[in-house]
Amino acid sequence: MTTDGSKQLKSHAIPPGELHVQKFTESRASELDSLYSTIASRLNNDFRSQRNKRRRTTGFDNRASKTRFRKKQKVGILNQTKRDGSLEKSVNKAPPRHIRRKKELNKNLESGFCVSGDGTKRLRTHVWHAKRFTMIKRWGFHLPLGLHGRGKGSRALLKWLENGTIIHDASYYSAVQLQGSQDSILSILSSVMSPFPSSDTEDVLSGGIYASSMLHHAGAIDSRTIAPVIYMWRPIQQPTDAESECDQTNELRHLWIWIHAAALTEGYNALKSACESQGKVNEDFASVRCISLEGQFGSLEVMGSKASQLLQKILHPVSSMSEKSSCLRKCSLMGAVEEHTPCSGISSFTVNDPRALTNENTEFDSSYTDLWDAEKGLCCPVEESVLCMEKHHQRLLSFCLPDKNSAASTGIHSSRVCPIILIRRNKLMDSVTRWTIILPLSWVKAFWVPLVSIGARAIGLRERSWVACEARIPNFPSEFPECDSYASLTETEAAAMDKEAALRPASVKTFSVPVPPPWNCVRFAFKMNPAESKTTQTCSNESDAVAEPALPDDHIVVARSSRTLSGFLNTINGDRLPLFPHFCDKNTCLSKIIKDEKVLDHDLNMDSFLGNRCRKVCLVRVTLRAFKEGAIEDGAVVCAPRLADIKLWISGSNNKGELQVPPSSVATYFAKQDSGKWEFRVPEDPAAVESNRWPIGFITSGFVQGSKKPSAGGLCDAVLLARLRHEQWSSVPLKRRKKEIYVLTRNLRSTAYRLALATIVLEHQQEDFDYV
Repeated sequence: MTTDGSKQLKSHAIPPGELHVQKFTESRASELDSLYSTIASRLNNDFRSQRNKRRRTTGFDNRASKTRFRKKQKVGILNQTKRDGSLEKSVNKAPPRHIRRKKELNKNLESGFCVSGDGTKRLRTHVWHAKRFTMIKRWGFHLPLGLHGRGKGSRALLKWLENGTIIHDASYYSAVQLQGSQDSILSILSSVMSPFPSSDTEDVLSGGIYASSMLHHAGAIDSRTIAPVIYMWRPIQQPTDAESECDQTNELRHLWIWIHAAALTEGYNALKSACESQGKVNEDFASVRCISLEGQFGSLEVMGSKASQLLQKILHPVSSMSEKSSCLRKCSLMGAVEEHTPCSGISSFTVNDPRALTNENTEFDSSYTDLWDAEKGLCCPVEESVLCMEKHHQRLLSFCLPDKNSAASTGIHSSRVCPIILIRRNKLMDSVTRWTIILPLSWVKAFWVPLVSIGARAIGLRERSWVACEARIPNFPSEFPECDSYASLTETEAAAMDKEAALRPASVKTFSVPVPPPWNCVRFAFKMNPAESKTTQTCSNESDAVAEPALPDDHIVVARSSRTLSGFLNTINGDRLPLFPHFCDKNTCLSKIIKDEKVLDHDLNMDSFLGNRCRKVCLVRVTLRAFKEGAIEDGAVVCAPRLADIKLWISGSNNKGELQVPPSSVATYFAKQDSGKWEFRVPEDPAAVESNRWPIGFITSGFVQGSKKPSAGGLCDAVLLARLRHEQWSSVPLKRRKKEIYVLTRNLRSTAYRLALATIVLEHQQEDFDYV
């Protein structure tokens, strides 16, 4: 059909709803016969594959018998045939390992971890990590250590942390729930947490923010520390008019205490024992139930400068008739949370499945179980096969091809909405945010894959320790020597190092270094004057120090709060020591204290003061940065410098011969005893005695390569740091005093001492409980 302009009118035909293949082939039969005859003439009716074009594999072997064998092998039933041709009875055989493993790991149970043959637990993201990461067995789990390789990649990680987002599956953390009256729970917390957070604000008790503390065994004052924990209260529901007259302290409250997997068993037993003992001693208080919620919840850590923007893409709250949810629908979720939630803040939401095809809000079911009611059961997400089938149906509809078998089962206990708790952790650096998503364990994979797909980078335990060192936050348990978890971890690392060293030939084998560091050796410096230049006096005291018995580990205390450090100074009458725990008082800031001429008591006899300490060691965490050059490694020793050493480094002189350990004495400074413990050996060579600097602590986290401001973390004796500060402030004018303390660091396999500046953490913040 044409028009006046000789233009054809194109008619758009609607494609048929169904396509019949048989009718299509019948209409094209003549064309197919012609094509077949043409190919047959070219191949001389020989359609067999040519030998010169066959690949050197068995892929060309398409015999039917081989195909049938593989199918039966997958099913698990094989019909064996005797030589005489008779058939034997069918034998049931287990499917291959890769089929059984895939079937097992694809399970998504409502709660609990899947375990391997030896009982080691697997995370819900185990398959994803095992294909990309080096896996290790630690704390009863198969955990991702890091990317394959030699353990490098810190530069790229720091760039992602500064300009992107990183995530970590921390589902090995578990919660212990205390259920009872508020007064009863507070009574238990006061007996197992040190220092007890008696200054908890109303925001903590109401469930608005979480708090941190150190968990220890109940009973003795100096009982062994278990682990750092964070705890949160269930938000208080708005009471009715009838309930408002009742005492809120007597109502049923819930408290969650989150514990690391390395100390979960010990921590749960301590809490359970405290609950049982409270019911026997204090009959006035109602009994408190202690329930372990291991295997109920998962935890995803999202860190980075763009963490909030990434969470905004996948967290979509469900619609509700409540005023709070209606407000959230008008604005973005993360925008509202960031604006109104402070650091350590807690927010509870019910969000849509992040794998959903659309971001439209679904209707909220008021009967849906809250995350705090985990005992009643939590619904699993919709199976992945169902979602894939729905996507397939939508693709067919886009091509106007409806599918008659579009109905798909979503499962009996499946759901398309998930309750979560979003925690805003303290910032890692100036602009790097940190979030923690607490969700049902069965929903971890449903959130993990979307997070990775939209740009988040997954990290393992090794990269997580780099992040902690860059942010100057301690990493549990590698930086908590007062806990039993630290001893277990270091024993495992020492056994791995010994096994690796045994495989090396003697020509390339290096000397062993102590793992863990011998913390008791800092007691040798109590009787030694770090500023003493003569060796006659020190040599007379060295024999006495070696003859003394080793300090038990129970006498090592790490001050994690200003209150603990102040209490330790009071017990040893150390009020005049130049140590200044941080308090919320502008009149006692460290900058003003330095300018005070009377801050130093020059008549203070440090030697007599150290003699009254009963040889008890109190360590404080410090951050160190190199003065000019040098890299500080894990396990390096921190030593007390002499004033001449400091002047030599500050003057810029190239003559550093006095700061070098003789190469022949490096391997003999620490010796391993028959019991397996390490001890400090006092050097006997006169040259080694002259270059010896007494240890006052050790490095727990070394420099991270690629950092713009590299810093190391360590633990040093508090009194010896005060002794060094007293000497250094006394030797310089008032205007040249520094907040930092000059120390020397030496890597255990190096001969060179390096000057560093140490900053006491508790002088700049009240508590040091935050950890990763």
